[in-house]
Parts: sequence; C-alpha cells; structure tokens
Amino acid sequence: MSNQSKFEARRPDSQVSGGADTSISQDERTIHVSSPGGGPSLLEPQFGASHAGAEHGPDRDGLYYIPRDDHNRGQSSAIDSPPRFHLRPTDSAVQQEAPVHRPRQNYERNSLNDGKNERPTHIVSEQVYPLPDRQVRQTTPEPEKRHPISASAVLETPFGKKSSSYTPSLSYDKKHTVDEANIYLDNDLAFNVRVLPVNEWTKHCLNLDLDKDSYNLSPTVEDSFAQYLEAVDTATSEKDPKLYSALIDLLNSISNGDTEDKIIFYLQDPTPVRGSLVGQTPDIGAVFKGLLENENVKDLKNDGKIVWGHMASLVEGKLAKGRMIRSEIGVHVKKESMAKSTPIAPGSKGKQRESSSKTKSNANKKRSRDGDADERVSKTRRTTDDSVPAPIKSDVPAGTDRAARDPTSESQPHKLKDPPPRNSREGVRTQVAGYARDMLSHGLLRTHVILFVVDSQLVRGFFYDRSIIVESELLDLTDKDHQLIFAKMIKHMRALSPEGLGIVPALDATDFLTKPASLKYGQDIPQYSAADGPPSNEIFERPIGSKSLFEIPYKDGNTRTVILKRVLFRSNGIIGRGTTVVRVECACLHCGTQCDWKGKKLILKLSFPGKNRVPEHTLMERCRELAHGEHGWVLDHLPHIYWSFDVPFHDRTPQANLKKKLEGDYEMRIMRGSIQEELYPISTLKTAKGCAQVFYDVVQCHHWAWKYPQILHRDISHGNIMVREKDGRKYGVLNDWDLAVFLNSQGDGPTSKFRTGTKPYMSYEQHSDDWQGPHRFRHDLESVFYVILLLACLYSSPCEQYRPEIRTRYEYEEWLQQDDFFLYNHKHTVIINITWQSSVMTFFKGFERWLNDLQFALCSGLLDLAVHNRTAREQHQVTAFDHDSLGGHFTYKKVVLIMHIYDKEELETRGQEWQEILQLDMKL
Repeated sequence: MSNQSKFEARRPDSQVSGGADTSISQDERTIHVSSPGGGPSLLEPQFGASHAGAEHGPDRDGLYYIPRDDHNRGQSSAIDSPPRFHLRPTDSAVQQEAPVHRPRQNYERNSLNDGKNERPTHIVSEQVYPLPDRQVRQTTPEPEKRHPISASAVLETPFGKKSSSYTPSLSYDKKHTVDEANIYLDNDLAFNVRVLPVNEWTKHCLNLDLDKDSYNLSPTVEDSFAQYLEAVDTATSEKDPKLYSALIDLLNSISNGDTEDKIIFYLQDPTPVRGSLVGQTPDIGAVFKGLLENENVKDLKNDGKIVWGHMASLVEGKLAKGRMIRSEIGVHVKKESMAKSTPIAPGSKGKQRESSSKTKSNANKKRSRDGDADERVSKTRRTTDDSVPAPIKSDVPAGTDRAARDPTSESQPHKLKDPPPRNSREGVRTQVAGYARDMLSHGLLRTHVILFVVDSQLVRGFFYDRSIIVESELLDLTDKDHQLIFAKMIKHMRALSPEGLGIVPALDATDFLTKPASLKYGQDIPQYSAADGPPSNEIFERPIGSKSLFEIPYKDGNTRTVILKRVLFRSNGIIGRGTTVVRVECACLHCGTQCDWKGKKLILKLSFPGKNRVPEHTLMERCRELAHGEHGWVLDHLPHIYWSFDVPFHDRTPQANLKKKLEGDYEMRIMRGSIQEELYPISTLKTAKGCAQVFYDVVQCHHWAWKYPQILHRDISHGNIMVREKDGRKYGVLNDWDLAVFLNSQGDGPTSKFRTGTKPYMSYEQHSDDWQGPHRFRHDLESVFYVILLLACLYSSPCEQYRPEIRTRYEYEEWLQQDDFFLYNHKHTVIINITWQSSVMTFFKGFERWLNDLQFALCSGLLDLAVHNRTAREQHQVTAFDHDSLGGHFTYKKVVLIMHIYDKEELETRGQEWQEILQLDMKL
C-alpha cells in the first residue's frame, strides 16, 4: 500500500444547490480525504450510527469504528441505525474523480476571509475535492449514548442548563410538577456545595460572631425548647400539627425585643407559595412583621396570599431522627486537619468538648443499613484552620452513599437523572434547594437566601447565592450549648435588614415587604396561566398600587431612579448570572425639565456576572467607535445601551466573607445593571421570511463584530436573537453580549472558561469532554444552525409551539431539557450524518434548503477534521489545518451565500462589503 491512502464516500445524487460552493453540483460526487501514512486501512468509520460492532460509541474524533471484515459488516438493520457514511481505503476498481486544484490561501488582516486575523493559516491541501451530494434520509433512530462526557463547566447564560437556568424547558402556560423543575438542580448540587463548621457558617453567611454575642437563653425560650423536644417524642409524623406549632412557637420566642424583630414565622404548609413555575409548599415561612397588621399569623397562608417575593426565609421540618440531614451532604473543610484542633463550644467559657470529626475509616465502620453514617453530631468548634474545602467530585451528587459509588465513576458522564425520593438526604437537599431557587428566581431581586432544615432534634443551616451553596454542620437541640447557638442564629436573623436577608439594596421594596396591601397581589396572581413571561411578571407594578423604584449609580457620583414595570425575563436557577430583565421608565426625580430617556422604551437588565468579566457596554462601545461611514449599518443590529453600572459587594457582605474564606473556590461576582432599549423576541414576527431576514442580519452582524472590533459573541441562542422596530422596518439584533470576549484575550482564562453558551444551541464539539477550546467563530455559526433547526421543527409559527399532544413527531424537543451526554449523541446524529435531511413545519418550509446546506457544510468539515486529528495522532506530527473554518468547509462566505436567498427570494444584505462580494459571485 502506498504511503498516502485515500478514503472515499459515495451516495446517490439529490436536489442540492451548489450556490455556496462551486465544488458541489447535481451529479454524483466523491469525497477524497488524504491520510498521510496510510491510515487505519482495516477500519470503517460509521458516522452517526449505532452498530453491533461499535462497542464504545464514537471515538475522540467523533467517528464510530467497527472491524472491517465480512462477519461484522452489515449486521445491523436499517431499523436499528441510520444510513451510514463509510470511509474506506480506495479500491483500485473504483473510478476516482480528479480533484479541483486551487492555490493555498493566505489570510490577511484586512481582507474578507475566514482565517484568524493574527496569523496566516492554510487549507490542509492544495487539492480541494468536490463533495458528495445528499441522500434522502429514511429515519433518525435513537443513537447509542456511549461517548464519555463529564459535566462541563459551562458558563451561565439566561437559557443555559449548566447554570440551572432552564426556562425554555418549563413553559409558562402549563402546570409543572416539583420533580420536573427540580431535576435541573442536579448540577448545582453536585458541583457547588461546601460545608462549614457552625461557627464559620454563622460568621461568613450571617455576619454573626458567636463568641461575641452575649445573648443567653431566657426561661421562656428554654421552655419552648423543652416543648418542641417533647413534641418530637410524641409526634407520629412530620405533618403532626403539634410538631409544627411547637417549632413555630420556639422560633418566634427567640426574640431581640418587639422593636428589633423584623420577621415572624408562620405555618405555610399545605398551601403552595405562588409566583413560580411549580406549586411548592414549604413547612414554615418567615415574612416581615409589617405584613400582618390586622392579620393573625396563623391565618397568613389562607387564600394563597403569600408569593415568593414575600418570603424572607423559611424552615423545613422533618421527623426522621436526623437521618434526612446527617453527614455526606456536602464537602467539609478538611476535616482531618480540623480534628486536630481543640473544639470549644462558644459561650462555654473554655469548656472542652469532644470533637465529632471522624476519620473516613471510622465513619464507614458505623454506616447503617440505609447508608446513613451513624456518627456523632458535629460540635461547634473554634479553629484557626483556614484551609479551603475541596470541590465535590463530578461523578455523583454529594450525599450519595460512598458504598454505592462506582470506583471508576469519576470519568463517567454526569447525566441528568430523576430527583431523589423526598424521604432521603439527597431528596431533602433537593427539596430545599428548590425553595431557594424560587426565592432567587421568582421573588424580589435577591443576592442570596438563608434557610434551615430541622429534622427532629438536629438542625442544619443552608446559604445559597449565585456562586455557591454553603451548608453548616449539624446542631443537636438536646444539647444545651447547641440550643444557645441555634437561638443566637435565629435571634440574629430576625433582626437582619432586608439587605442582610438577601434583598438587593438598590430596590425600594419596603412597601411590598411590610404593607398588608401587597398580600392582595398574592390572592390575584394566577398559579398557572398562559402568561407572557414569568408567573410573577407583575410583581413590581401591581401588588399595592404604588411605584416600585430602583436606584442606580449615575454620573459624577449621582444616582438616578427608575420605576419598575413588567418583568420580561427571569433566569430560573441558583448558580449563575441570575439575569432579570424588567421594563422600566425614568422616575425623573432629578431630571428637571429635560429627561434624555423620556419617550424611549427602556428595560433594566440586572445580573451577577463574575467580577472580572468584561462588561457588555465596554464591548458595545468598541463597536460604536468603528461603526461609522460604510460600517454604520451595523448599529441597527446591536443593542443600544444607554447606561451601565456595577455595584460590588462591600466588605461585610456574605459574598465578601466567603471569598476571603474560600479564595479560589469561590467566584466573586458583582451586581451589574444596564439601561437598554427594549427589543422584541422572534415570536413577534408574522412571516417565515421575516424570521429569515432576522437570522441573516444576525450572521452579518456577527461577522462584522468578529472582523473589525474582533469580538466573539459565544452565546447565540433563540433568546439572544431579537428584533428592532425602526421607521416601520424590522431588523435582526444580536443581543446579550455578556459572555463575549475580545479575540486577543480569549486564552487568558482556564480552558473550562471557553465552554460557554446555551446548551440546546451550543456547538456539537462543546458537549464533548475532550474539547478544550478555544471558542471559534464557526461554533457560533453552528449555533445559528441549531436555532433555526429547533424553531422550524418545534414551532408551527414564530409565536406558537406545536404541542406534543397534537404532533406525531417532535424529535428535537428533548434538546431543550437534556444534558451534555444526550446532546452530544443526538447532535452527532444530525451533524456527522452525510445523508441527513431536515423535516420542518409547513410554515417554515423555506428553511429546508438552508438547513440542508448548512448541515452539509458542517458535516464535510467535521469529517475532514476527524481525519486530520487521527492522522496527526498516528503520525505524531501536526499538519496544517484551518480549524476556524473546518478546512474551508464552513466559512462566513459559505454561510452568507446559503442564507442570502430564502425560498427563491433574495433577502436584504446590509453592508456594502457583502453586497460587493455577492455581486461578484453572481458574475462568476
């Protein structure tokens, strides 16, 4: 065999337009991919297929392999697998087509091209072979899920699954179960939980120094503790009214005095709290005392008056002798080192107490039959150890019994799974996290949430913010010292200001939190309706008839106030940016007779990005500096930001405390806001051609930003493609540049930082654990393909999703709900499948050619990339390959040539540069 083996692929001709690439034509074509050194001559790659011989799914290059022998060949039927594209050494009996010869291409900074601006790159070979045509697909079966993909560190986005922001998966117009919503908490609970000793937890999360607090138990509080413990002994179930009553009496008896207590506890169960996507019923709620006025605290829950915005905190009660909140819930701060210190109970005047920290071996020896560690309750300890807790392993959520863990599971995929049973440690932890999610996502604007779980005599505290979940070690209420500690915690929390409890300080929410009139909102808000936005979308404008105000930092140290109106979007999750978009208008408190915002449709966008992330307005300012003259057209396709501001967390906030304690294990965030022009979603469009023009506009805008200011968006999704109405015309706008970067700074962070995007629309490669970045322009263009694909296949019109109960086929709907493991395999079936054909709704029939041509270009490029990677690995040498454009197969030019025609009608090309290129192409 010669040193250079060729691989070929053949398929019958089909109706394929060759406008995007002169090498594609209507007759039968053969693709030849050079493989220096011979290549794997005894293997047949199977693309997008499950096969009896493909024991391990696709390899690192995205190819399925089976031995090339008569026994294995052809064993699977068409029912079990899709048509497969075979690459095999060229048989001398097969007539080869002569390649098209083209010169190598050097990419220069100021020319329109698809290479990197910083350095010249080259196509891998001077011989560019014509590509094969498509074959009509028969079926698309379920692919095998065998590629090892672990849970990747995907940066948070408004629709991103890794941020637990999963709004598209839970529609506003139907009732969802708690389990349907809580399944997406799996990643937050698996990778972001830490456990601190009680004295550390109170210090960092409550700003409470237990040693300096001089509070002592009064006889009334001591009696309340005794009555609660008696109720625990006599109760037959956790729903026993006497148990709830005794716990509420205990919590309310721990007082700073009537003038100092700001919140009061009441019984919420079994009435659901309103305002979220699911009906959840926490046991004991805490609201500001002002809400009561003439209301009896025992009647507060009646008629569904309470919404998540009223909730200051809550307590969940259990009756399982502590089993629901014992150890194994989170990751401790190096228990081995802390066990060496001398634990002292605060307030015990130096009395030594036995350390409860067990070594791993001792804990395992006392494991009970149901997996609970039968270890002693942790005692509060004073320690000088400032070691940082280790991250939770990514194999299983924390709380899983060690004995049940697969010893090899660290390398296995982290897949979404059904929520654990509620009567388990994981179940309780998931249940309480669901409460925190709804307080953060459907209440008032919040920075954090503080909750407690009381299981019989044991207590654990929980702190949630946008970066981490911090749990305290256990307290035992049968211990007098621990009773004092718990009383100090509740007393301190009852005296906290709204800001201390997590309400954003710039929000004037006093009336909502403290005036009984706001309870009328809770009675009126629909629990489930076809709402235009989140269920609590009127929380700022309708509750009490008065204005809800938000004060923002402004020029020269001044402030400016806006009136909050309707909520347009809320990120539904815990960890992440927690983006909220609210319609606003200027309150004109300091504008005098002239207001530069008057008459403009404005929104306030508020989020909590990482402290060091480049602000969106900085990127847009760079764009505006260059968008003049012949480039002025792009301003119609970028967001208009009128003002932007950052509010850092000051030194005494829990966020600053945790950053100091955990250092690199805690991502310090800031509150970032901006006042922007209100844009409109794709759902406002009336025609398919209008949608096509918007998508085409976005691609042109994306290319301009990549080429001139050299900015890469990195988060193209259905929610980030918007519409601007101007002078009676509509323009596509590429919105939400929060995750965008300058090209020359993309490599400054760790490789996990490259894995950005919104899961259903992320590029195929990004779901693989082998992918290490960087993010390239072609990944964003691939995201455009997925946006069009899901819209055209799942919607009967831009504003109406085709419901599953009236459809016979909706194969892409699960993309909105699933994890990396699922998406990698299913996108593999679409992208690495040379016979794939789109099947869209009638309204979007014109998109079929777009989808087919875009997929074909992607498939051809990824095949070239796979062979290139395999050759480089086997030959131990790196050959030239244009990774940005997949060897020239997936370039901006090819995408524009495909998209500038929709359903035989030419769309409007905005920039002069592209107009000239298209005119030249027509002449040729």
